[in-house]
Amino acid sequence: MNAAIPIVLSHSTSPIEYEFGGPEHFLRSPRSAPSIEGNRSISRIVLDLRSHFAVQGPRYTFQGVLSWGAFGVTACVVEKLSPTRSRRLVLKRSLRPQRDDDLRGEIDWLVRLRGGEHIVRLIASRDDREAEPSAKRRAQARFFRRTAVQESLEGLLGPVAVMEYLENGELNRVFSRLTKREVLLPNRVLWSFFLCLIRACVALAYPPERSEDEPNVLETIPTDGRPPTKIEHADLHLRNIMIGTPGNGFPEHGLIPPLKFIDFGYVREGFKGVESNVLKISRIMLNLIAHRNVTFGFKRAKHMGFSTKATEIMPEGNGAKYPTLDSDLRDFMARCMADEPGNRPSLAEMLEIAEAAVRNKTPETFEDSELETDRAIRDIIQEYIYDADDDEDRAMEAKKLQEMG
Repeated sequence: MNAAIPIVLSHSTSPIEYEFGGPEHFLRSPRSAPSIEGNRSISRIVLDLRSHFAVQGPRYTFQGVLSWGAFGVTACVVEKLSPTRSRRLVLKRSLRPQRDDDLRGEIDWLVRLRGGEHIVRLIASRDDREAEPSAKRRAQARFFRRTAVQESLEGLLGPVAVMEYLENGELNRVFSRLTKREVLLPNRVLWSFFLCLIRACVALAYPPERSEDEPNVLETIPTDGRPPTKIEHADLHLRNIMIGTPGNGFPEHGLIPPLKFIDFGYVREGFKGVESNVLKISRIMLNLIAHRNVTFGFKRAKHMGFSTKATEIMPEGNGAKYPTLDSDLRDFMARCMADEPGNRPSLAEMLEIAEAAVRNKTPETFEDSELETDRAIRDIIQEYIYDADDDEDRAMEAKKLQEMG
């Protein structure tokens, strides 16, 4: 009988620890099959990581598993930066050897997208397949200092990615709470969130490709006339958008935290690119406004002379349910979700409109100005993001773990 292995699920507050009866506990879970034909069990990965970081000195502490899916596992590692400062890091590994190339591909995308404030930041990576680096890699290594995080990965097998830890969780958690309480977010928060999602789409269209040492920047449209790429995230939904930390030197996030795209395992290039990404973020915004998953069906609204999928918030749809919704935001949503691509704004126009709204719209702009003050926004962000009760999340994770048993 194997010894019990603790699995810690780390949330934005305190970690949760469950005891498992060793690797055989996962035998009935197809998503975490044991090491048969090369598959890696979650418990095996936990043991490997805990053992690995236990010998890395006091600088690193393995904290536990954050999440897992069909292809990979993410875990949390704490890095002690000084006697008084530390930070959490997210480490990602694949569950199956046949998925190693997917993680390698994700690492490549994160390198291209690094530096965009609204893309999860890759901090370090390692691939034991590169034990014999190419001449080009050896030449590059002379000019780049290996970071402590990079060195801490030495000895781990397979591709490994280390990313920033986004402590405020998935956007889906906020959405779930809004849905239960039927709360409409303030317009200034909605505009800010939409601007985040648009900037993330700009990063996909014009990858920043900044170095490890360069800080993040706000994503903007280049002025050199280059065409956008056809990079498509291909898996955009509320669980693949995380909430970052406010500030970071960007005035537009002084009050409201940024949203960031994560999980680039399905990214592809050469398809619809911008068009697909924009439609998906528009649908996400529609669901946030409606605090439910809106189904399109065949019903379309006519707005400003064109047909739009944003029927839910239009007067001929359920628009009366959203009396506080900014009419400018409603019109913008209608355009972004127009049936005909020719009636939709370009990515550059979307960015310009959202930037102007975030910059210029004050509480007095809106009919219910009391709902739009900085204080009101701080309160709702505190309640729905920072101080959100994790009991529901803990129960959900416990249920998932019971199902695995």
